[in-house]
Amino acid sequence: MRFGLSMSYSLTRPVLAVTAILLATTCFSSTVFAYEVPDGLSPTPVVIQKAIDVIPQGAISFLKQRDSKTARIWVFFTDKGVRTMSEFQASAASITLSEKVKARRAKVGITGPVFADLPVRKSYVEQIVNLGGTLRRESKYLNAASFDLPHETLNQVASLPFVARLQPVSRHVGPLPQVEISRVSDLDLRTADPSALDYGLALDQLQQINVPAAHELGYNGAGVTFAIFDTGYREAHDAFAQHYADGRVLAEWDFVFGDGNTSNEIGDNSGQWDHGTYIWSTAGGLKPGVTYGPAYGANFLLAKTEDIRSETPAEEDNWVAAVEWADSLGADVITSSLTYSDWYNYGWYVGDSAAISIAANTATALGIVVCNAMGNSGPASGTLFPPADAFEILSCGAVDVNGSLASFSSRGPTADGRIKPEVCAQGVATYCATTTSDGSYSTVSGTSLSTPLIAGVVCQLIQARPTFTPQMIRLALMETASRASTPDNAYGWGIIDAVAAIGWGSNFTADITSGDSPITVQFTDQSTLSTSSWDWDFGDGGTSTIQNPTHTYTNPGVYDVSLTINTTYGPITSNKPAYIMLFGDTITYRSDSVYAGDDAVISVELTNSQELNRIIIPFEYDGNFLSYDSTTLGSRTSYFEGLNPLIFSPGINRFTFELIADQGGGAPNLPPGSGEVLKIFFSTDLTAFGSEVDNVDSTNSSHTLSVTSPYLTYNPVFHAGSINTRFVIRGDANGDLDINVADITAMVGWLFRGFDTIVSLQAGDATSDFVLNVNDLNYLVDYLFRNGPPPATP
Repeated sequence: MRFGLSMSYSLTRPVLAVTAILLATTCFSSTVFAYEVPDGLSPTPVVIQKAIDVIPQGAISFLKQRDSKTARIWVFFTDKGVRTMSEFQASAASITLSEKVKARRAKVGITGPVFADLPVRKSYVEQIVNLGGTLRRESKYLNAASFDLPHETLNQVASLPFVARLQPVSRHVGPLPQVEISRVSDLDLRTADPSALDYGLALDQLQQINVPAAHELGYNGAGVTFAIFDTGYREAHDAFAQHYADGRVLAEWDFVFGDGNTSNEIGDNSGQWDHGTYIWSTAGGLKPGVTYGPAYGANFLLAKTEDIRSETPAEEDNWVAAVEWADSLGADVITSSLTYSDWYNYGWYVGDSAAISIAANTATALGIVVCNAMGNSGPASGTLFPPADAFEILSCGAVDVNGSLASFSSRGPTADGRIKPEVCAQGVATYCATTTSDGSYSTVSGTSLSTPLIAGVVCQLIQARPTFTPQMIRLALMETASRASTPDNAYGWGIIDAVAAIGWGSNFTADITSGDSPITVQFTDQSTLSTSSWDWDFGDGGTSTIQNPTHTYTNPGVYDVSLTINTTYGPITSNKPAYIMLFGDTITYRSDSVYAGDDAVISVELTNSQELNRIIIPFEYDGNFLSYDSTTLGSRTSYFEGLNPLIFSPGINRFTFELIADQGGGAPNLPPGSGEVLKIFFSTDLTAFGSEVDNVDSTNSSHTLSVTSPYLTYNPVFHAGSINTRFVIRGDANGDLDINVADITAMVGWLFRGFDTIVSLQAGDATSDFVLNVNDLNYLVDYLFRNGPPPATP
C-alpha cells in the first residue's frame, strides 16, 4: 500500500502465453495469443498455460529481503476445473447475482455469470495448504489465491501442474506517512447563499468542480451504491450521522480483522480510522453549515482494507477481496486513495500486470467505475503506482484551490505510454472531517483527497445518466474537463466540471424555460457526439425529429423534456425534469366592505399551477381607518406547519408573513389549485365616515410577493385589495337608506335595551358630535314629527 512513498526493484514483468478455450457443448477450438491475464469476462471456460518463468526473475531474492520465514505469495491457477461448456454451465448455475448487480452489468452487455464469477477450485487451494501454505485470500477475478508459504516450498508449489505463476503480494511496510493537518476554528465556518445548501468551508473545493450547480439540478448521488476502500472510519462522526439515520450505509466489512466493524477496535493503531474518515467525508459527508460531499445522498459500502500498524504490512490482496465483495453487493462506484508498489517497478505499470490493476480492470469491465489516487510522489515523470496504471479507471491528480497542480501529485505516463492522470480536483488543503472528536473538521492534502471529490461527482453523473457505462462516464469527465483539448501527464485532461459532464453526449438548451402560458420555446441541440437523428419529447404529448425544433406550450404546468440521439455508443438520452414551467399563478387580496367600527378581513386567494412548499406574502395598508389585528392560515393552507412573521411593523402598517408547508413535521406541499391561503384581520375606526377606502397592497414592501416550488421561486401576478366603509345616511340608524320611525326604534334599542341595532356611529349620530346619546334620539324625533332640520351628511 502506498500513500506517496516510493520503493523500486529491478524486476521484469512476465508475459504469459494464454490459451483461451471458447467451447460449445462438447467440442472446442483454442487460440493462443500473448496476453497477461485470462479473459474471465466471457460466459465460457478459460484455461491459461503455465508461464515460462513461473516465479518472475528476482522475486525469490526480493522475498528473502523481507526477513521472514514465509513468503506472502499470489498463486495464479491455470483453470477453475471447468474445461467444457457443460461444466461451465453446471458451475454457473449455482451462482446467484442480485438484481442490482444484473442491472449494472447489463449496461456493459453482460447478461449472466461469467468465468470471473466462478469460484477458485478448492482442490488446488487444499494441495497448497497441504504443502505448508496458510491461505489468506481467494480471488475469483484473478483465478488466484494468496498464501503465506515457507520459502523452501516455493519451487514445489511452482511445479504443480495447475499453477500458472507465482507473484509476491505487493505491500507497504511501516506506518502511514504523516499527514499535515491545518487546524480550523469553529468560528471560521462560512455561510453559503441561504437559498442553497450551506457548504461551510467545503464550498471552494466543490465550486471548483461545479458540484453546487449539480446539486441544484437535483443530483446528489441518490440511488447510487458507492464503495469506499480505506483504513477505517469514525462512524460516530456527525458528518455521517444522517447516512446511518437514513439507512444508507448498506454494509461494512473489516478485511484486516474479518468482522463487520470498520471503526477502530481492540488491536488497532489509534490513528487507524484517520485516513478513511477524511475520504468518506470528502466524498459524501453531510453536515449543513459545515460540509457536504458531492455524493451526500448516495448509499455507502465501507471496506476497511488497510492495516497501518507498523508491525503489520498492508497488502493488495485485501484490496482485491474488497473489490469482489463490493461487486457482489451491487457497487456502482469504488473510490480508493491507496496505491501499491513494493516489489513492482515502473516496467510493470502497463495497466494489466500488477494484480491490483487486473482486479481494477475486471471491476470496470463488470460495470463499476473505479477511481484511484495517482500517488504523492511527484513532480518527476512516471511516478504513478498501481492501480492508477489500470486501463479505464479514473486516476486522479491533485490541484490547489487556484487550479495549480500540486507539486506532490504523481505524474504519468504509464510504462506503455498512456497519459495519466485522467482528471484532477482539489487535493491541497481539502476540507474534511477529522477524528479528534465526533464533530472535528480541518484540511488535509494529497491525491487521497482529490480522488473522493472526483468519485463523488461520478455518483452524481451515474444518477443523472444511469445507462452510461464506466467507459462513457470516464469520457464524459475527461472530455469536459478544463484541459480536454491539450491533455498531458501532469493534469491529464484537467479539472472536472460536474455539470458539463452531466451534459456530455446528448444535451440541449432552450431560449425560455419559464413564463406565463402560452409560450413558444426554441430548443437547440447542444450534443457533443455526432448523430444523424434526433428524437424530442416535450413532455406535453408533443414530439419532434428535427435538430432544433420550436414548440408551443399552452397550458400551465411543469414539463419534462428529453432528447435522444443515436451515437457510436448507442442511443443516449438527455432528460431534463421540470425543464419547462408555465405559470398561470395569481394572488388576489380579496376586498371587504364593512360599517365603520366593524371588523374587516382580507382573504388572500392563490391560484397556483405548481406544487408549492413556501409562500411569501407581504402587505401594507393606508391606515386611514384600519388597524391590524391578526393573521391566520387560510382554508387551503390550514395544515401548513409554519406561519412566520418576517416583518412585523404595525407602526408603519407594514407586514410580511412566510407560509411553510413542511417545517420539520413532514407536511405535504400545496398542490396546484385555487383558493384561500391567508386571512388578514383588521379593526376599523368607529368614527370613520361611510364610503372611505383603505388600500391593502404588496408593492411597497421590502419583501417580494413570491411562491416557491420544488424547482424554483417565482412571482405570481398580483391583484391588490381594499377595505371600504359602507355608505350610510346620518340619522339612518338601521342602515336601510331611509330615515323613519324604524331608526327611532333602533336608537331606543341601542340606548336603553343594549341591542346592537345601530350599523355605525355615523348612522346614529344625528347631531354630528361623534357621540351617541339621547340628544341624537331627540334630534330624530324633532326631524320626523316637529319639522326640525334633517341630519347633516356626512
